[in-house]
Amino acid sequence: MGRISLRLFGLLGAGLLALCAAYATLVLSSATWAEARSLDQVFPFYTWHIQDFTAQEFANIRNALAVSAVLLAGISATLAASRICRQEISALAAEVAQSAKGLLKGLKELTTAECRVAFWSFVGLTAIRLYFSIYNPEYDDAVSYEVFVSKGLLATAAYYPIPNNHVFSNTISLLFYQLSPGFWWSMRLPVLLISTAATGFLFAALLRRASFVVALVATSLFCWLQLSLYHAGVGRGYWLLIWLAGIVFFSMVELLAERGRHRAAWASILVAGVVGCYTIPTFVYVLASTFSWLSLAFLRRERRGQLVPLIMVGALIGVATAVLYAPLLLVSGLRIFARNGYVETLAPGVFWPLLPGYLWHNEGFLAGQRTLGPLITLPVLALIGWMFYQARAGKLPANMAMRLRQVGLPALWFISLPYAAILVQRVFPPERVLLYKAFYFFILAGLVVEWVLWQWPVPAHRWPRRAMLTLAGLFALYETFSVVRVNPTARGSNANYHAGLVWLAANPPGRVLIPEPTHNLFFRFYAHTEQRNRNWQIDYQQLGNSRYDYVVAFPNKRGYFQPKFNFPPVFQNPDVEIYRVPQNYNLQTRAWMR
Repeated sequence: MGRISLRLFGLLGAGLLALCAAYATLVLSSATWAEARSLDQVFPFYTWHIQDFTAQEFANIRNALAVSAVLLAGISATLAASRICRQEISALAAEVAQSAKGLLKGLKELTTAECRVAFWSFVGLTAIRLYFSIYNPEYDDAVSYEVFVSKGLLATAAYYPIPNNHVFSNTISLLFYQLSPGFWWSMRLPVLLISTAATGFLFAALLRRASFVVALVATSLFCWLQLSLYHAGVGRGYWLLIWLAGIVFFSMVELLAERGRHRAAWASILVAGVVGCYTIPTFVYVLASTFSWLSLAFLRRERRGQLVPLIMVGALIGVATAVLYAPLLLVSGLRIFARNGYVETLAPGVFWPLLPGYLWHNEGFLAGQRTLGPLITLPVLALIGWMFYQARAGKLPANMAMRLRQVGLPALWFISLPYAAILVQRVFPPERVLLYKAFYFFILAGLVVEWVLWQWPVPAHRWPRRAMLTLAGLFALYETFSVVRVNPTARGSNANYHAGLVWLAANPPGRVLIPEPTHNLFFRFYAHTEQRNRNWQIDYQQLGNSRYDYVVAFPNKRGYFQPKFNFPPVFQNPDVEIYRVPQNYNLQTRAWMR
């Protein structure tokens, strides 16, 4: 099987599937059937409902996964006991260790000046990320916290009312939640740590394959991108996807090296592929780019034998991912997972007229500015084309031509291939889904910067370096300002919701009716994160003839819940009205119209 033995491949596959089946068993064992059936009540405003499944079906799936985990673990242990597999495992461990040493070696070989630049760039980036992590208003990650993470493992891994549940990222947050239930500690600290580790990996991995200039430019510009800064400061799974995509990309590059660490590369693609698909399903764009590039490279180099492990790795990723998602597919169903509004195929008459605008604005946003960003993208791509022409003509230095070929070409493929998939799907993924792609564009930008500095070297020509430093500084300032600019509205609304909850907490306890979804979510969220010692009774609809002490609504008859009381609110701000209901008031017959 080329550079990986069949036995080692079987051992890795059986072991990985055993772990996936054991995890899925743990998910279904973390709650009873009755608790699984009650997941609709976690946030009952959704019109979607979980699937019907009996207690026996629930137990059968759980038991089948448990048995599979044991059998696969047995197969893995049996394979590991053989002499050949022990040798292969030792060789794999040695390659992994060598890869880690290779990353560190590149960092150790930096000059003092390069270390200083890299260190202070990293410190500045981490500081601004920490600031946004603390001060960005709660939004999507508040939903993840309140609807999934705080409700336990089954809700986190199996409840999927909207594609907001980034399952693996929320599972990591669930682990942090066990240490401290605070919002920042459980939702934002994990993504801050992940983005920090991913940044170090991307820089070190690119430094090993290119030069300091390319690694610094690509990593810095990508990390200061508005979307990158934002998602490094909020509890979602996109930076985890970026990290895993980087592992897959550089493993792919390693596989194409004649003397590469192929065992470690295959194992990395396998593990990162499964974890990536479980993080966000759109990781299939990364895998499609990887597998298509490797297929073309193997065929061109007449290494058809390596198509076999490639196919097997792809099949294993698919099976292992399906096993991980088994609890979700049982509880929530395939339809909400595969046919929600984010992946629904558009009609040709809708898709094709909107495609040019989508391409322009999406690539613009991924280059730094939604409208003007393509004015960065197009010149970089044009200059990369010119560099390829120069390389073919033998007019580039050998090391620069090699980097262009080994890193630039696959980076260009990673940028382009997702659009082929989009054309087939006829969907318009949000920019954040394709954020990982921007790193590979900035690799090309780094190669261009390196070429410019070679064309006009210092000290004879200082202006290119000064000009590029100035442009980089302006880019970082603009991107930072762009994140700050989008925060005030959400922060103001959140402050209003928070003020309403604080008012309730300062008044006598009582039953609260909150029929508006946004109010209900944020009031529960702030009650959960800041007022955990109080026993709150918050309902989303009137239960029978229940009496309520407080009713929460939007001011000015906004929203679908529009109460008509003959008494004024006791608390009001631009987003919240709170009514104190008199004891003798018949809420059921006189409260509101819908």
